[in-house]
Amino acid sequence: MEKFTASLVKLGEWIYAIDQQMVRSFVIVGTESALCLDAGVSPADFAGMIRSVTDLPVACCMSHTDGDHTANLNAFSRIYIHPAERPLLTQDRYAEGTEIVEISEGDCIDLGGIRLKVVECPGHTPGSIALMDEQAGILFSGDTVSYGPVYLFGGHRDPDKYLESLLKLRGMAESGKFDTVYPSHNTCPVSAEIISDLIACAQGIKDGSIIGQPSGLTFPGAENVLLYTYGKCGIYR
Repeated sequence: MEKFTASLVKLGEWIYAIDQQMVRSFVIVGTESALCLDAGVSPADFAGMIRSVTDLPVACCMSHTDGDHTANLNAFSRIYIHPAERPLLTQDRYAEGTEIVEISEGDCIDLGGIRLKVVECPGHTPGSIALMDEQAGILFSGDTVSYGPVYLFGGHRDPDKYLESLLKLRGMAESGKFDTVYPSHNTCPVSAEIISDLIACAQGIKDGSIIGQPSGLTFPGAENVLLYTYGKCGIYR
């Protein structure tokens, strides 16, 4: 596995990112416990970096189980995961004896002073979730929302469900649930307004109104993938 440098970056009073160049995990610190959202792309001292900012108990929550989000799961004794994602997480990714807690739409992870609500957003993977802090107006979106390019090719992807998830998230943003998005990839944070560009891109792929261009991806399985763009956003399909 390629080794990516990891660095801890403070993004807000209670939000940190463990940045590994191509992907970031988030460390969210409450008054009673902390949560690490995702576990990185290559081995790093996640435990040490988290302990440098808090001594509180810490668990990990999976936005989904793609390989660039699971490399340091063995640093945690408790992992939250959506039931539809559970079959995709092999036992060799986490330590023996780890507590696996299944979570779904509407569940809350209470860190003390910070309540993170689970929002199901399948499409990128079957059990993709986001975590929303409605009080702060923040959505931690995993891979569902970002400038991307968002991966919608290969196994487990469902473009129709992805579009449905984007429409759901835009409705939540328009109703005042959140206005800021913390994505796992590319620029962070970003305005929730980018969801509309992703919707336009996904709809354009579906109805043929947006023409894909060669993606430039060279790894196995990506030879025929095209890049579709709208505004600042892109989707690989």
